[in-house]
Amino acid sequence: MVYRAAIASVALLCLLSAPGRSQTPDRNSQDVYVHVSALLFPFDVESKPYYVKLIMRFHDDDSQLAIVVYPGGESEIVRSTLDNMNGRDLFQLVSTALTENPHVNEAEIAAKVKVRTTRSHVEYKTLEPMLNNLKAIRISPFLATRVGVDEATWYEFWFDSGQESVHYKIFGDSGDSTGRAPQDKLARWMTKFRATVKIQ
Repeated sequence: MVYRAAIASVALLCLLSAPGRSQTPDRNSQDVYVHVSALLFPFDVESKPYYVKLIMRFHDDDSQLAIVVYPGGESEIVRSTLDNMNGRDLFQLVSTALTENPHVNEAEIAAKVKVRTTRSHVEYKTLEPMLNNLKAIRISPFLATRVGVDEATWYEFWFDSGQESVHYKIFGDSGDSTGRAPQDKLARWMTKFRATVKIQ
């Protein structure tokens, strides 16, 4: 999702699932959009018990990429994209649904959207160089706060080892600029990984 207004917040969350929403008439489109996205792109993508799982959600095109590493070195990439719809279309769908019915359920909106999911098995050694680059990124829990204006984009990143997990929601660098904040480096890594997956 691409914002047209200034963004002045950076959040660090430590949950792997979105909290439930009460049905109140004062919900805004952005809140509902976030929860519809959570329904469309689930976290439980693994096909069996895993060693580590990384999930990347891109709100510029509303897609999700997951890397699941299983014991023994077997790995899987799970890619989910909207079918015949982009991020702006999804946000507009949410806005229209709320205008027509302020009490509409997020699940009812999500039911109108088709998501295409593909799964690719890959050897861990193929992913290892890029994952080593990710390991080299050091992010403090106290993130630098920036202001994103006009075309600022936001990303989400989850890491889950089965025992410990972290969730970053970051705004700003799309991979084309030279931002040096650690969250910019993470956004660039995610964008590069997405481009690599697309050409495979």
